[in-house]
Amino acid sequence: MKVKTNHLATSHLITFSNIMANIMAKIGFRYALLFLVCSLIFFVFGGVVGYVFSGLFFLLMCFCFYFFRDPKREIIVDENVILSPADGRVFEISEIDEPIVLKGRAKIVKIFLSVFNVHLQRAPVSGKISFTDKGGTKYLPANHPDASLTNVQNLVGISGKTPVLVKQIAGIIARKCELWVKLEQDVIQGEKIGIIHFGSQVDIYFPKDISVKVKVGDKVTGGITIIGERQRMENGDWDIRE
Repeated sequence: MKVKTNHLATSHLITFSNIMANIMAKIGFRYALLFLVCSLIFFVFGGVVGYVFSGLFFLLMCFCFYFFRDPKREIIVDENVILSPADGRVFEISEIDEPIVLKGRAKIVKIFLSVFNVHLQRAPVSGKISFTDKGGTKYLPANHPDASLTNVQNLVGISGKTPVLVKQIAGIIARKCELWVKLEQDVIQGEKIGIIHFGSQVDIYFPKDISVKVKVGDKVTGGITIIGERQRMENGDWDIRE
């Protein structure tokens, strides 16, 4: 009977963990637990100052559930389009040389993530992780012109029907970028590949012959908004040239 009880308790614990994992990214629980402990410590100390700080840390704990939220999304996989890798607002679209993954001229779409956006990143295309690296040493504002080059960042290249390079870029508040995929790993379009903590920027590079479907100022949703699309030929078929 004891074994059955323990098994039932374990089953309920696993179920609860799975439910919470669908509500908030796992890293968020660390912050929430830290703020909860701080709140309890100040509450035990008591007094006006203690209660004020206890309330402050409790609010920060609640904010973690909002900031690290992981909303369920229905991803429509389509190899002819590039989905947004992040939630946020497009603040720059340009064309530059990209020598790492695309090895030539490429279009780049830069997305600014405020503290109110979902901060998970998703694979914009299906394919294999062909490149990963870390770079940068600074923490300039996320939408600073030099942030893409000098800020702390993770780079991940995906080789598929349409190759792309995604950059997770830290900012003044965002001090850490986490990449959840490894080299040679297969990913499906819309799959979660990482997270940035507290306000940041995500850049995506793709071939120059891809049609951009967003404009500066547009709000985008990770795994939902179409960033780019393969061009159609005169007969209506998709252009399948690599």
